[in-house]
Amino acid sequence: MKRILSNLSDASPKELVNQIKAKPGSFIEDSEADRISDQLRTLFSIYQTSNLKSISADEFKQAILSKIGSIDADIEGYSESELDRQRDLSIKYYWGHNHDFGDFKLEGRMGNRHINLLSNFVTYFPISLDDFRQKQIFDIGCWTGGTTLLLAALARNVYAIEEVKKYAETVSFLVKSFNIDNRVSVEPRSLYDCNSEQFYQRFDIAYFPGVIYHLSDPLLALRILFNSLKVGGVILVESAGINVDEPFCRFDGSRIYNRGAKEKLNCGGWKWFIPSPTALYQMMKEAGFDEIQTKWHGARRVYGYGRKVSQIGICKAGLSVPNIM
Repeated sequence: MKRILSNLSDASPKELVNQIKAKPGSFIEDSEADRISDQLRTLFSIYQTSNLKSISADEFKQAILSKIGSIDADIEGYSESELDRQRDLSIKYYWGHNHDFGDFKLEGRMGNRHINLLSNFVTYFPISLDDFRQKQIFDIGCWTGGTTLLLAALARNVYAIEEVKKYAETVSFLVKSFNIDNRVSVEPRSLYDCNSEQFYQRFDIAYFPGVIYHLSDPLLALRILFNSLKVGGVILVESAGINVDEPFCRFDGSRIYNRGAKEKLNCGGWKWFIPSPTALYQMMKEAGFDEIQTKWHGARRVYGYGRKVSQIGICKAGLSVPNIM
């Protein structure tokens, strides 16, 4: 609130109201996001050791803590000759999101983004938490499961994928430990491996934050997700972004790191195409989505919403997978 009012201190009361309504990220919007975040934190609080099934709290804690900081490239299938080009977070184990398990707490590399992202989606776009209930959710890039567990507290079924095998195993462990494996399934799978009939028109919501800019073929990824949705289904996208009006993407590639040191295996980066809001809009349109909205969030992030109104074709000129539906 202070951030907004400091810029409007000379405005009349009427001007103040009009400017706040028009200003993205106003404290009115922020207040709604905070309210939703509180609801989500309450939902997420069920995932504590007091609610474990078929495993003791001590066994659970040891199983989790023993993984953190471990280095394991073999499980990911990297050869010695290609190892130096791989992502640090795929080689060394890092916990994803903050989680208070009751008996112990973990600080994740992504903090409370699992809470904040879903709160922002619901605040910015025509979708509510109730729209997740009794739905089939596709969770792409689940890391250590913070988002997956949160979605499971809302939805009927969640199918989660993660290309890093060690993280997919962790999410499977969490799901089984909290006895929700009848509603939540997890696979170590690339999104690009979801281009098959078993995924066609299967889901109500594709939940796709923090992934698209890490992919070398973002349009193909969006088309796979378009095909995975039922008619009427919704996609929610969030990405690192660039704040320009033009439909531009910045290319970084796998050799630009924004923090950390390679010798410590803690670098952040491995970003391919980083879109502007307009570029994300046009990619989503190209993939087949309608009712698209994109929004610049600040802190170099962009959000997107789209709906699958009908199953339509895609331009196949130069497409990397020409036989895709």
